[in-house]
Amino acid sequence: MSGAPDLFLMHETQTGLTGSIAQFACNYRQAPDEAITIAKRGVIDAIGVMLCARQEPVVNHVRQMALAGNPQGRARVLLSALHTQPAAAAMINATAAHAFAMDDVAWGCHPSAILMPSIFAQAEAIGATGADALRAWIVGYEVLAELASREPDPLHETGWHPSGLLMPVAVAAAICNLMELDTSTATHALGIAASMTGGMAVNFGTQTKAFHAGRIASSGITAVELARCGMTAATDALERENGFLRTISPAGKADIAGGIADTGGGLRLLTTQVNIKKYPLCYSTHRIVDAAASVAAKPGFSVDEIAGIAITAGRLQANMAHYHRPVTAMQAKYSVEFAAVSGLVAQAAGFAQLDPGFINSGLVQRLISISTIELDDSRGAEPGFCRADRVVVTLRSGQELDSGDFQYALGHAQDPLGSGQLRRKFMDCAVAGGVAADTASSLYDQLEALETVPELNFMV
Repeated sequence: MSGAPDLFLMHETQTGLTGSIAQFACNYRQAPDEAITIAKRGVIDAIGVMLCARQEPVVNHVRQMALAGNPQGRARVLLSALHTQPAAAAMINATAAHAFAMDDVAWGCHPSAILMPSIFAQAEAIGATGADALRAWIVGYEVLAELASREPDPLHETGWHPSGLLMPVAVAAAICNLMELDTSTATHALGIAASMTGGMAVNFGTQTKAFHAGRIASSGITAVELARCGMTAATDALERENGFLRTISPAGKADIAGGIADTGGGLRLLTTQVNIKKYPLCYSTHRIVDAAASVAAKPGFSVDEIAGIAITAGRLQANMAHYHRPVTAMQAKYSVEFAAVSGLVAQAAGFAQLDPGFINSGLVQRLISISTIELDDSRGAEPGFCRADRVVVTLRSGQELDSGDFQYALGHAQDPLGSGQLRRKFMDCAVAGGVAADTASSLYDQLEALETVPELNFMV
C-alpha cells in the first residue's frame, strides 16, 4: 500500500464534478501507508464512541424502528450477535457513534461516525477486507473534503448541520468504491445521495442530533442500492447552476467549476487529517474547556473566589452551543457557559461532569449565572470557528486570570492526542458501554491491524 497513486486520470474522460467524483470513487485502489494510519485512527475512535452509547435511549429508539419486522442480513448491529440489512445496521450504529458528541471532526463535519458504520455494514454484507474498508473510508473523506472546500461560507450560517448536507454524498462515494461499481452507476448514486441531504442545527441538544448521523449513513447506502436497481439521477447533480452545491450554499458562492481538484496526486487527508475529540461535548466548545482549564491551573486561582467569567467565542459556535442555563446532560453538551465552568471547576468536561448532580450543583449553577459571552465574528482555520477562544476570570479580589487565545483544541490535528491517549479514550468508552476491559483491549489491538484483516467480523 505504499506510494502515491495517480488519483486524477479520470479528467481525461470526465470534467464535470459529479462524473469526476464518480470516476475517482470507482478507480481509487491503492492508498499510501500514512493515509491508512490516519483512517485507522478515525475508525478506531468511531467504534469506541459507538460502543459507549450502545444503551442510550436514542439508540434504542432507532434500533426499535430500524429492526421492525426483523429484517435479516449480514451486517452486525453494534458489534453484537444481532445482524440485519446494511442500511439498517448503518443507521443504528452511526446514531450510537454520534450520540455522545465524542466523534471526530473534519471540514466542519463528523466523517468517521458516519463513514465507519456505513462502510463496515456494507463490508460485512459482501465479505470485504479490512484494507477494502480503510480504502473506502479514505475515498469518503476525500469526497467530503472536495465538496466542503468548494464552499467559502460556513454552512452553519443558515441553520444546517453540515454533516447532514455533505456526508450522504461522501458515504455514497465510499460505498461505490467498496463495491467496485462502474462509473455510470456511481454517478447516479451520487445524484440520488444529493437529494437525501438535510439536518437542522435547531435540533442540537436533542436526541434528533444523533439520529442525523444514523440517517446520513443509511441514506448513502440506500442511494447506492437504488442506483444499482436502475434508478436514475441528474448526472451533473452536484455542479449544475441550480444543483446541490449552489442550493445548499448560504450565499450561493459555491465553486461549481471543473472536476474534482487535482492536488498533485496527493490526498487532502494527509494535510488536514481528523480532529479527535477529548470531551463528550459539541466540538464548538472544546477550545473553551481547554482555555478554562488553563486558567484553573494558574497560581492564585480559587474556584470559590470567582466573581465573573468572560468568554470570547465565535458567533456560529455560540449558535450551535445555545443552551445558556443547562440543567440536563444533553443541554450541557451544547452550552458555552457550561464548557467554561466545567473547565474551571474540574479542569475537564467528561462523563463525570455530565452527571446531573454536577450540572445542577450550587457551585456550577452560580458560575454559569455569572458567565458572559462576547461574540467574535472573525474566521479561524476551521469552518464555523472564530480565530481563537478565550476565557478571562475575575476573582473577588479584582485580580484577572486570562487564558490567552486558544486556536486549537487538544485532539486537533495541530495538537493531536498521542497513541496512548487514543487507546485510553477507546478503553474508557468501551468499558462505559459495558464491554469487559480485556475484551476492549483485544478489540483495540485487532483494529490496530485492520488493514491485515481478511473479513470484518468483530463482536464484543
